[in-house]
Amino acid sequence: MSKQSVGKRVARAAATGGSRSRRGAVPIGFYTSIALVVVVGFFVIGYSRYQRLNPTGAKAAPPLVGTTWHVALGVYDCGTFLPNLPAQKNTTKLSFYTTGNGLITVSPKTKLDEGSNATFGKFVLNYSGLYVSSSKVTYPGHASLATGQTCNGKPASIKVETWSSLLGKGQIVTGNPANIVFGNQQLITVGLVANGKSLPKPNSTKALVNLPVTQALATTTTTAAPATTAAPATSTTKAQG
Repeated sequence: MSKQSVGKRVARAAATGGSRSRRGAVPIGFYTSIALVVVVGFFVIGYSRYQRLNPTGAKAAPPLVGTTWHVALGVYDCGTFLPNLPAQKNTTKLSFYTTGNGLITVSPKTKLDEGSNATFGKFVLNYSGLYVSSSKVTYPGHASLATGQTCNGKPASIKVETWSSLLGKGQIVTGNPANIVFGNQQLITVGLVANGKSLPKPNSTKALVNLPVTQALATTTTTAAPATTAAPATSTTKAQG
């Protein structure tokens, strides 16, 4: 190959690679690829979050949004039950509340209060003046009850006992009572009792028995409310162990 031929090829290559039109061209394909990666990334993240908040696998455990259950509650002071908690106001947004009949109405308004999140602690938290722990009970309009006090001159302690149903066997709660998960037709008694003594079933058991059958057995009686991602309030003064 002659030197003249090689020189022409080099000149053509230089002219092609160094042209202004080539150097100034925008790499559209490159930027398009980057944009697609970003869009797909956002989609995957969003879908993963949706799946986490709205699982489609195993069916959620009751109580579910739309469920209405009832739980009998009694607060005991050395042989005497205190009066029923007064009815709460503005209960339309509360998942757990009382109407003054000695019963807790369990009716989740959001998915954050369904299943194992339907707890006694959330009811206590939203009832002004009420406090329940494994060693102390503060009841509206009544002196606080605490482990270390006495009942008729005998050493006494705060105890919490639950019954899964009217005919169920009582179980002493040994941990934080705030973690009690509600069950339909459940009974809960909290209060001060002499050491070695057991707690009786709450007086409001009668109200539970007298509920109309349609209410006592209700599980999906209302239209489901829209879910919310707002986390429930917490308090260090309402749920101590």
